[in-house]
Amino acid sequence: MIHLLNCGLFSYPKDVERGNQDSILAPIPCGNGYIMAIADGVGSYLGAKEAADIAISSLLLISESELMDMASIVSSIKNKIEGLATKNYDFAKAATTLSFCFIDELTLKVCHIGDTRVYVRKNNKLIQMTKDHTQHQELVDEGIYTKRELKNLSGKNLLTSALSRSIEPKFQELTIPISSLADAHGVIDIYIMSDGAHHFWDKRTRFSPRTLATPTQFSSSLLRRINNGPPIDDYSLVSASFVFK
Repeated sequence: MIHLLNCGLFSYPKDVERGNQDSILAPIPCGNGYIMAIADGVGSYLGAKEAADIAISSLLLISESELMDMASIVSSIKNKIEGLATKNYDFAKAATTLSFCFIDELTLKVCHIGDTRVYVRKNNKLIQMTKDHTQHQELVDEGIYTKRELKNLSGKNLLTSALSRSIEPKFQELTIPISSLADAHGVIDIYIMSDGAHHFWDKRTRFSPRTLATPTQFSSSLLRRINNGPPIDDYSLVSASFVFK
């Protein structure tokens, strides 16, 4: 059996007048497990918020059996986002990222499109499980630059995949045995961060063991860090701790 022990989350806009283009899903039961997610609407296009909301509302309707076919889930959400343009053509370029996790007593399943990230805690470190669909990441993958060389160059947030009417999305799918993730007490901590949130984590990827002890403490500390810095984007976090008995 899997039980939700603790969760921490937040979602705030960069600019209150512009509104929050992110949409989040706190951990909720799904079959024999739980599902959690963040969708980050691509703010340079009209309909970004609507696209993100479609992605999250679609996850509320899926069953555990449907999670066996991530490609169908991605295709279904893409089709719904395409439908925005039939209601309002100004939304023809509406797009969103999406990262969601499903966890049960056997596996952690991850579906990821864009530059929102999924992390899992290992001891006192967060291990990034997903790979960004960005121009910078492609340059690293092709061996043209290292991450250090790209650190201060532009293009970090240029997406190479998203849920949109305009392109066929590339997506990353992971299925990881729980036995390789849970600690000695059968606990696993999962963190999903929008790019606005993980920007502040990347700047100093360290918290005290006490702060990393629970997602609630982590959430509070990361939010304080963000509030002490200049706003660069909407920022969202969904984190949860599960135990297996």
